[in-house]
Amino acid sequence: MAKRATARRRPSKRTAKAKGSTKKTKGLRAARRKTAARAAATRTRGRKPAAKPSTLGAASAVVRGAVEGAVVAVTRRLPWTANENDPIVLLEREHRRFEELLKQGEETTDRAAKRRRQLLDTLTRELNEHELMEEQVLYPALEPHAQARGIVLEGYEEHHVADVIARELRDVTPDDERWAAKFKVLKESLEHHIQEEERTMFRTARAVLSRDELNELGTRMKALKAQSRGA
Repeated sequence: MAKRATARRRPSKRTAKAKGSTKKTKGLRAARRKTAARAAATRTRGRKPAAKPSTLGAASAVVRGAVEGAVVAVTRRLPWTANENDPIVLLEREHRRFEELLKQGEETTDRAAKRRRQLLDTLTRELNEHELMEEQVLYPALEPHAQARGIVLEGYEEHHVADVIARELRDVTPDDERWAAKFKVLKESLEHHIQEEERTMFRTARAVLSRDELNELGTRMKALKAQSRGA
């Protein structure tokens, strides 16, 4: 008796298109939430000026920040499961992810048009989620503290600059020589932003916020990220 060969079913174009549409929808959803968060933060900043810290308070924060900085160095060597609600660990982990995506994008050539589009889509989607967590959770928690207000205001603006460059990059065809130039500017902008946050903002956060406050922020960030992904 002859065996009947069973053909492997390939996903239809309609199915592939639906999956792509779902990813795009989730990305747009995160972008809209981020825009709303920025609008709310702008209104809040206009109503609540930061309190001026005393000299003693500022000095205490600096000392505390130095001590926490040493703790951070040790914490980074510990497994993620031991710090699952630490927002700084979460954000820095995502920073490393962005650095890798930016490195991959910079190494592409104009012949890798499909790869460039995929990298930009991934970077934009994950960057939107990351900025949403910072602008809805971390930044509002830090902004009332005078020691952190300046770097937080810079953070909002640096997010805006990166978003503008990413949007403009979508209007350039991947095989255009301008794509590489504009992507390099995006890379340099994000790398500067990452350095500013990790060297100043995050250390200040550990100085002015208690461990319990940080853990609560981490829990909220994880919930917000899950929500933005439709989980």
